[in-house]
Amino acid sequence: MGRRTIVLVIAIVLAVVSAFAVWRYLSTVEEDVRADINEVQVYRASELIPTKTAGEDAQPLIVAGLALREAVVFDGSTILCTGPKDSNAGGNPNEVGCPANPKDLNALLENRVAAGPISAGQLITTDQWVELQEFQEASLSESIAPGKVAIGIQPTDVKSAGGFIRPGDRVNLLASATIDITSAVSLFQYPELAALVAESQAANEPAAPPADGTVTTTTAPAGPVIPTEIDFTQTVLQDLEVLAVGPDTRPSRVPSGLTPVGTQIIVLEVTPAQAEQIEFAQQYTSVALTLLPQGPYTPFESSGVIVDDIFTLIDRIEAELEAAVGGAGS
Repeated sequence: MGRRTIVLVIAIVLAVVSAFAVWRYLSTVEEDVRADINEVQVYRASELIPTKTAGEDAQPLIVAGLALREAVVFDGSTILCTGPKDSNAGGNPNEVGCPANPKDLNALLENRVAAGPISAGQLITTDQWVELQEFQEASLSESIAPGKVAIGIQPTDVKSAGGFIRPGDRVNLLASATIDITSAVSLFQYPELAALVAESQAANEPAAPPADGTVTTTTAPAGPVIPTEIDFTQTVLQDLEVLAVGPDTRPSRVPSGLTPVGTQIIVLEVTPAQAEQIEFAQQYTSVALTLLPQGPYTPFESSGVIVDDIFTLIDRIEAELEAAVGGAGS
């Protein structure tokens, strides 16, 4: 064997010995680090658990796992912990376990719901779960913006956008009524209109019989007759926010709008002045709500509609009269 070969063999041996020494050193360091890491058994959410999810429905979404003991065991901790990891099962619980932490997952979830969304991977704690009554007992007034009030309205399915209105939606309010023109206070702010109505009423009133008892014949008034009543519909309030629909309130709105909720009470967030208008409309008119699209809303000037705006009634009456007169003339 030549000198070069001997040198090469010695170099290879030294390299192997050095590599083994480095591996052994790193393994020792890793063992020391692992020895210093103390883990305990906990529960985590395997996927998102939405708010108000019932405990029995959420249980399949909760799995067992490990977490650093120092992140789980501390004064006042509400993290569920069932004990040390398996390799530390025989150790002192006060050193490797979590004797003061809550443990019973089944008892925690029984008759409770998620108080808020629980993200995937999040540790399960006792304060994440509450009785459903705690949601029901919360005050709706906490959701009302300063300067606003809440008022309820209960239109039919048809008059509430088919029952598809949800908390957080925005709506317009329409009112329909038969208006007595002669008693409309605002009408008499205009002398010309007041005089015209008075003239129309006088023309329609029958004349008093003569004092001598003679019979007289009366003829229909020659001038046009103004109706004393008119059916009217108008958008009276616009861009109102829905605070609640039945038991569902704005902070926890129903995620799907594909199923109508029916004739439930709809609570609107409005100004005090708007609340007075809505109450008046409910008392003396028939009301309906129109559902607005998402995004910015541009108010419009509503002049309201009457029968002539819906039907070509005047044209039809005129045609009928012309036909009747023409038939009589022939």
